[in-house]
Amino acid sequence: MGLEDRYFGPITPAEAAQVCGRPVEIASAHLRWLFAVALCRAEGAEFILKRQAPLDRDIEQLRWQHRLTNHLADRGVPAARLREIVQRGGLWYELGDVAAGADTYAGVDTWGPFRSDAHVESAGRMLARLHAAGASMRPAVPQPQAGFVVQIDLVRVQPSEALALLCDLRPAVAEYLAGEDWSRRVDEVYSAPFDRLRPLLAELPRTALHGDWQTNNLFFEGDAVSGIIDFHQADHGPRVLDLAVAVERNCFFWNRISDGEEGAYDLTAAARLIAAYRAEQELTPHERAAFADVLAICQFEYGISFLDYYWGLEQDRPKADWAWHTFVLGHAAWWQSDEGRRVRAAVEEMLG
Repeated sequence: MGLEDRYFGPITPAEAAQVCGRPVEIASAHLRWLFAVALCRAEGAEFILKRQAPLDRDIEQLRWQHRLTNHLADRGVPAARLREIVQRGGLWYELGDVAAGADTYAGVDTWGPFRSDAHVESAGRMLARLHAAGASMRPAVPQPQAGFVVQIDLVRVQPSEALALLCDLRPAVAEYLAGEDWSRRVDEVYSAPFDRLRPLLAELPRTALHGDWQTNNLFFEGDAVSGIIDFHQADHGPRVLDLAVAVERNCFFWNRISDGEEGAYDLTAAARLIAAYRAEQELTPHERAAFADVLAICQFEYGISFLDYYWGLEQDRPKADWAWHTFVLGHAAWWQSDEGRRVRAAVEEMLG
């Protein structure tokens, strides 16, 4: 069985029945990146079954994400509850509730825009509500560096030191970078924002984070967010990081920027999303001072986890090259271009 078949092939009725321990009808099945997902029916009820690979994580990471999802739902945030984890055949299966509302952005890729101003504003307000509800989540600790992570705590050291630490934790990254002049290159593009963020890091309010606040993880009823899914990158960290990720995913169209369209971003949408968040939960002066740099470096640890996956699990050289050269280095370098500096100034102005 090949990697693609094992991890990404659609969930079959027989597979679902074995996982659930009873006959299951599959109403629909589709593939999300890294997952196979099926809408299932059994005994008159509908539920979601999701299959994923462990990716070197401990099962406790997944259990923490389940507890967070249900913690939020208990406090009025419309996170789709997660009910059960089944380990079978070296894979993990999650059983959860169907999200409320319409899957309006089904099939939309990362780095795509919202379709209406109302959706942008609702997403900003809901993210602030999530952060307020997640502040009481315990344990309030960052998740381990395994699988995909959205963190920025490594700004406490120089970028090359941070990458050396990640190489120790992720052997596939060390293997890929062997022979690369990576220390000089990563310092060139990340040292300045790391240096500016370092003294601010301890002052940034922390809470539970969704980690992947983008269109295709939100369900809508009319103009309002009605359901939230995919807490697979959920973590605990600076709330301004989650806000920056939301802006980065939905207002900067990196696939187009990487192809040479340097102006492929929407600062009006970014300002609207940030304003909606701040209407629910104001940012501190330290958060406002940090935001532009967090936006510029929010893909550092995340991009390294991409590299770990593409080289460590898939052994795919073109994808690993993309993760390193385009995602980790290229995005950071764009922020130092003339276009990137103009955007940074505009972002600082909107946070003033």
